[in-house]
Amino acid sequence: MATRGVTKVRDNLIEQLRTAFPMEPIQSTDAFEEWGTTYPDAVPYEQAIEGKTWNTLDDDYIVRRSDALGFLGTRQLIAVLPVYLRSLVEKSYWSPAAGMLMLILAKPEPGAKTGLVAGRFDALVDALTDAQRAAIASVLRAFYETDPDGSLGLASLGALDGHWKIYLPFGQ
Repeated sequence: MATRGVTKVRDNLIEQLRTAFPMEPIQSTDAFEEWGTTYPDAVPYEQAIEGKTWNTLDDDYIVRRSDALGFLGTRQLIAVLPVYLRSLVEKSYWSPAAGMLMLILAKPEPGAKTGLVAGRFDALVDALTDAQRAAIASVLRAFYETDPDGSLGLASLGALDGHWKIYLPFGQ
């Protein structure tokens, strides 16, 4: 019986991602230029996402390269983010992207040297729609609930409490 409840939550979260993040072709040109940083696997990553929608990307390839999230421009980060969020929903703390997502979704402290710096974090949040912010918050909350005592679960709670909880529906 509990498995059915978990499956329903997972299915609802995946549907929320599908609804919130449009399935539009990704333009990868200059995907790693906006923030003036270099990513060693930029060319193959750009080739892997060019012209595809987030739901047609090679999930295994993309999720294994979660380090790209810290280098991507805002537009491309939002375009691929649902792949990584879906990985959290489907694989929980076993997702290879879990650690990196906790870093980039955590609101940075002033002078922070990990995750996104404040300007990049603010640019990300500002570029997201309300539905996308709510989807991120919902995934973070569900992820925390799967690993409440683990370091990744606590990092998810930190990201949620530090910023994203304001986008959860009232009472959740």
